[in-house]
Amino acid sequence: MKLPALLKKTTGKAINIALSSGREFPEDLSPYKLVIHCGGCMLNEREMVYRRKNAEDQGVPFTNYGIALAMMNGILKRSLEVFPHLAEEIK
Repeated sequence: MKLPALLKKTTGKAINIALSSGREFPEDLSPYKLVIHCGGCMLNEREMVYRRKNAEDQGVPFTNYGIALAMMNGILKRSLEVFPHLAEEIK
C-alpha cells in the first residue's frame, strides 16, 4: 500500500498498478510505463539480469523499490552526492 500511495502523491495521478510475484513476470512489458522490482532475494542473478534486460529491450524503464522510494522521498540525489557524476543526472 505504501508504494501505490506514494506514486499517486508524487505524480498527482491515479496510476494503474499490476503486481506479479515469484516466477510470474510478464514477457510482454509493452503495456507498462515502468517496472519497479523488488531486490530479487528469491531469484538468482541470472533471472534478475534477464528481467532487467527484457525491460530495457522493450524500452520500459526498470528500477527497484529502494531507488524508487528514495527518488519519491527526495533523498536519492543527496545520497548520491558522494558520486557527483551520478548526482548530476537526478532532476
